[in-house]
Amino acid sequence: MTAKTKTSEHLEEHELNKLLKYLFQNEQWTYYLFVRLGVSTALRYSDLSKITWSMVLHQDRFIIKEKKTGKVREIPIQPELSEKINMVYEKMDRPSQSDYLIPLHIRTINKQIKLHAKRAGLKKVHLSSHSLRKTFGREVYRRNGESESSLVKLSLLFNHSSTAITRVYLSITKEEVQNLYQMQDLFVY
Repeated sequence: MTAKTKTSEHLEEHELNKLLKYLFQNEQWTYYLFVRLGVSTALRYSDLSKITWSMVLHQDRFIIKEKKTGKVREIPIQPELSEKINMVYEKMDRPSQSDYLIPLHIRTINKQIKLHAKRAGLKKVHLSSHSLRKTFGREVYRRNGESESSLVKLSLLFNHSSTAITRVYLSITKEEVQNLYQMQDLFVY
């Protein structure tokens, strides 16, 4: 019998904000940007780690070729995120615009994200760089009324072959099955 490995967990909105607040207050700028960009773009670590300051500084969008899929994506940068990127750039004493925003190895990122989350008071144990991508997906799904159309769009964005894969990826299946039993208005007599 093989042991089942636990995949990375997503963060709920309040947990995400708790982590971001901790990183911001403790001036953990690289990790702050990593979390903000990870949740805002749904990019994998392999793509986030290739973003330079010149790609996002004072920009409203950027273009990146995804390493895993080879797909070219144009990603908008919301005004509030742009302000944060510009602010962090100043706080980090204006690094060279050719420098990477995330100049860290994935093992370092994953270890530190878990450590910072714990220090921020989060109880999740299966956090990783991939948690940010899942958090993006779960939030899109939630904000769109948990609709099938949001799953179709997320499936395309994540390059999944079906919405069934996207459901499993976002850990939606268990909740949906539990909701099947909520039929209180089914019986009149």
